[in-house]
Amino acid sequence: MNINLSPALDSFVTRGVRDGLFASADAAIEEGLQLLARQTQLKQSFTAASEDELLGKLDAGIASLDAGQGIPASQAFAMLRNQSR
Repeated sequence: MNINLSPALDSFVTRGVRDGLFASADAAIEEGLQLLARQTQLKQSFTAASEDELLGKLDAGIASLDAGQGIPASQAFAMLRNQSR
């Protein structure tokens, strides 16, 4: 397969290989395509329904805080630290 890159991308790949960032031009292109594939998967998994669900949870959290039902930040951070142990 042959591909044509814009001059800017060609220069980026050439510099990356020269500087040791990539083993070869093929490796640079492969890494870029792997990142693009991962990004595409994430976009496909993040649906409008999941966005609506997230926004609903944020709205509920904000309403809870507005109603005075929050906890002090120090307590929240302590809870998070305990969960990560």
